Amino acid sequence: MTSSARRPAAQPPIAHKDAGNGKPRPILRASNEQAEREQVRAIRNHIVAIAAPAAREAAAPIRAMARIVREVEAECRRLGISEAAIASEVQNRSIGDVDVRFIREREAGAVPGSADDYSTIGEDLGIILPGEEINGHISDGATYLRLREMMTSFERQLLREYHFDLRIYDVYGVGNPLLRDLLAESYRRKYGLPLNWQNTFASVGALNGLDASIRTLTMYYRDKYNEQPAFCFPAPGFAVVLWQAQASNAEVINYQTTEQDGFKLTAPNLQQLLIVHPNLRLLYLTLSNNPTAFSYDADELRALWQVIADDGRELTVLADTAYIGTGNPDQDRARMQAFLDAPGDIINQTIFINSFSKIYGLTGDRMGWTSTTSDHLAAIIQTAWNNALAGLPAEWQLRFMAYAQLFNERPDIPDKIRRLYHYRRERLRHELEQVNAIHHVFDEVGVDDDTTIYNWSKLAEGEDSFTLLQKTGIAGVSGSSFGYDDRYLRMSVGFRPAD
Repeated sequence: MTSSARRPAAQPPIAHKDAGNGKPRPILRASNEQAEREQVRAIRNHIVAIAAPAAREAAAPIRAMARIVREVEAECRRLGISEAAIASEVQNRSIGDVDVRFIREREAGAVPGSADDYSTIGEDLGIILPGEEINGHISDGATYLRLREMMTSFERQLLREYHFDLRIYDVYGVGNPLLRDLLAESYRRKYGLPLNWQNTFASVGALNGLDASIRTLTMYYRDKYNEQPAFCFPAPGFAVVLWQAQASNAEVINYQTTEQDGFKLTAPNLQQLLIVHPNLRLLYLTLSNNPTAFSYDADELRALWQVIADDGRELTVLADTAYIGTGNPDQDRARMQAFLDAPGDIINQTIFINSFSKIYGLTGDRMGWTSTTSDHLAAIIQTAWNNALAGLPAEWQLRFMAYAQLFNERPDIPDKIRRLYHYRRERLRHELEQVNAIHHVFDEVGVDDDTTIYNWSKLAEGEDSFTLLQKTGIAGVSGSSFGYDDRYLRMSVGFRPAD
């Protein structure tokens, strides 16, 4: 059950030359639409065949697959092939995050600008610039400008009421108190969690908060118990966290969940792990899972909490809630309620890791935060901020506050994003079923819990992510990238709109 995670490394560009003589393979210019599509397929198959051996061994396989797709597209454009032909034969579903500038979907019969017109999400978020042409019209950039007014107002408030100047050295480096209170208040309001600003720390994306928490907790447990603490990672999961745990010198338990259990850690699984690993002190739990799009329900979580309570050891749960808000809102509230009515004191054994990247589509802004109800845990993890930062960037904090306030004022925005994800997930499943009827590349097209921004499907015997790309033009990410195996594939609803 224990494995070492490979360290991510920068990868060189993928060469798409013939293996025999190292010269580019000549491909003649196509003369019509069908010929162009056939040409794209030829380029696609050739580049995949050359690149796949190295990509299979890459330390960052998601990026390796994305680079293959980009090289296929670049070669097609170099040869003057139309964008329509490229789009019809290459679908990049490897990168998860949503590019809001390319959202164009509307529900059937939706009035432009209405709640069912998803194409306005970029404007709702203030990402679209004033005067920018988007989805066939020129944007007035109203929210873009409003966010900047809010930033100015918040800076004045910090100076006047908090005597907090973002432009000077911050000895704590955890974010200003007004930002932290806005973040804690959002979870108090949505889920009833008794979080406070003192135990809430802003981070440059969720991964930054996770890394700080893992490093400090590993050090704490190692010093207190004079042994290497174990970090449990239920696979499949977001493998970057494995690298963080390994870099912190924790014993990494890469526990393989099963298809029969819905790719989730069960109470009997956890009970056995605690017996086998008396040094198990850190449990990473993604409540709504990347890559599987399966989510723990409230009863499953309570069963896990009962096992932890019965065991009685000092143990910290790192609860990754990055995708809470992408699925059914009632079910999300029930999941979070499970922390409040759990046996034992699980709420004070938990650190919540959060992000604006997925539920709000703000990937590039890198807005994350970490919070706990426990003064004890807060004191431990805060040292990572104190020792690594002389203050978080001033403009970033102001924009973070503006967004937190915007979503407080306009809950319709995250609701619209959530419904877009549902819309895209349904259409991707339908598309994959159509593809499978022709190519027979899947044993099972994703059966998920209608959460996150992914589809998790099982490939047919003999297929993998590279043969799928060659046969269908669909670029997904192998389950081995998430600590699992190559028969399973994660596909994103992110960059590509639903046709």
